[in-house]
Amino acid sequence: MIDFLRDTNEFIALNVTKTTELLFEINSKKTDMKDTKAINKDLILRERLALQRTVLANQSTFLAFLRTAMYFLIAGLSLRNLLKVENSFLIEMALFVISFVILLLGTLNYFKHKKSISENKKHIGDYQLEYYE
Repeated sequence: MIDFLRDTNEFIALNVTKTTELLFEINSKKTDMKDTKAINKDLILRERLALQRTVLANQSTFLAFLRTAMYFLIAGLSLRNLLKVENSFLIEMALFVISFVILLLGTLNYFKHKKSISENKKHIGDYQLEYYE
């Protein structure tokens, strides 16, 4: 009878120990999930900020194209008025055409990248938050 009680006590102690280990493991996983949520929110913030930087870089690039086109336009306008050059009309028209082409390329580049940025915007972390919540 004493052996039976000793075996029963050992069995109970073993089960309590295993149950405690399982509960500790479950609690640590919950803590890990909370940390994961915080990490995911941080990553989502970084992605959103990176996207805003990309939008600003795209706008800056467009403004650089616009500035360059204006330089060529002003060069064409000032050529006739400031200098007396033979065939100034041809050079002036060439500068106007270059200015227009640069402006057109800059505009196309801007809208192409704007579309690409907006398509990639939908991939930022919202689905990750739904998965972990």
